[in-house]
Amino acid sequence: MVTVRKRGNTWEYRFEGARINGKRQQYSKGGFSKKSEAMAAGVKALNEYNNSGLVFTPSEMSYSDLLDLWYKNYVEINLAETTADKYEKNLRNHIKPALGMYKLKAITTPVLQNFINDKFKAGYSHNSLMNLKALLTASFDYAIDMNFITANPATRAKLPNRRVKNENTRSKERIALTNEQVKLIFERFPEGSTSYIPLLLGYRCGLRIGETFALTWEDINLKDNTIDINKQIQWINHVWKFKSPKYDSCRKINIDSMTATALKKYRKNQLENRLRYGEYYTDIYINKKQELSHTGTLIDMVCRKENGAYLQSRTQQYTNHIIHTELNMPAYDYHTLRHTHATFLLEKGAPIKDVQYRLGHKNIKETLDIYSHCTENMSKKSVEILEQII
Repeated sequence: MVTVRKRGNTWEYRFEGARINGKRQQYSKGGFSKKSEAMAAGVKALNEYNNSGLVFTPSEMSYSDLLDLWYKNYVEINLAETTADKYEKNLRNHIKPALGMYKLKAITTPVLQNFINDKFKAGYSHNSLMNLKALLTASFDYAIDMNFITANPATRAKLPNRRVKNENTRSKERIALTNEQVKLIFERFPEGSTSYIPLLLGYRCGLRIGETFALTWEDINLKDNTIDINKQIQWINHVWKFKSPKYDSCRKINIDSMTATALKKYRKNQLENRLRYGEYYTDIYINKKQELSHTGTLIDMVCRKENGAYLQSRTQQYTNHIIHTELNMPAYDYHTLRHTHATFLLEKGAPIKDVQYRLGHKNIKETLDIYSHCTENMSKKSVEILEQII
C-alpha cells in the first residue's frame, strides 16, 4: 500500500517491502510538488517493486515491449553487431508494424500464421520468411525463459512450401548496362558532380557501395595505381561505422589510367577546397568504436562534399531516382555498376579467378553465375570469328 505525506513544501510517497532478516523495509521518495504526483509515482514504484524491478505487468505487456526487452537484454549482448543490426531492421520494418501493438498474451499461432502468409503473398522470398519466423520463435522463447508466457505460438506456424510458386516473389534480375546507358549516366553526372567519383568507382573498379564510401586517401596509391579495399561503412544504430568488407574480402586491385587521372583531379580539388574554406572546412574523425565522429582520430575520407563534410552513400538514392526517371532505367541500382564491371571483364576474356578476386566474391560460383549470362554474347562473337576463318 502506498501512502503520501507532506514534508515541508513538497510531498513524499512511502510503501513497505518484504522483510529482510526479520526487519521491515521502507521505500520512499520525496520532492514532489503535488500530492497527486507523489501518489502516482508511488503506485508506479510499487508495481515495479512487485514485478522484481520490471517497469510493466508481464500479463499486460505488449509484444513491442517484449521485442525491445529481448533485443536489449539478449540480442545486443550475445550476437554480432552486424547480426543485431539485421534483426533490428526486420523488427522495425516488418514485425513491429504488424504485431507490435498486440498484447503478448493475445498473440496466437493463427495470428503468426496470417502474418507469414501475408508476407508470402506480398512476394517475400522463402529465405526472408524463414528469417522472420526465426525472429518470432527466438523472441517468444525469450518470453518463456522470462516466465512471461508458457508456450511459444511461433513453433507451430508453418512456412509456405518452397515448391509453391508465387508470382509476386521479389526477385531482382541483375542486368549489365549497355555502353549507351553508361554514356547517358556519366553525361547526367559528369566530372565535378558529387555522384561522379562514386559512380566511377562502381563502374570501373567494381566496388560495393559500402566499400566505395568507406575509402580513405590512405587506401589509394596513385603512384602504383592501386586501391586497397580493406573496409566497408554501414549505418548501424544511427551512426556510420567501419566494418570488414563483406565476406572479409579484403583485396588490393589495380585501377586503369582513366580512373587514376580522375582520382588525381578529385584529390587536387579537395585540397584546394580545404585551403579555400580554411577553418570552416569540415574535418572527419573516427572514434575507438570505429565510428565516424566529431572527435577522435582525424581521417581523410575520399567521398566528401565541397566543404569537407562526409558524402554519405544515401546520396545515391537521389542518383538512382534520376537514373530511373530521367534516363528510363528502372532496374538500375548501385550494384548494377558492379555487375556491369564484372560482365565487361568476363566478356573481354579476363580470367575468372582474377574477376572473382577483383570483386571480392565469396566463392567462384558467384562469378560463374555472371559468366553464364555472358556466354550468349560470347557465343555470337565465336560464330563471327568462325565465319571469318571459313
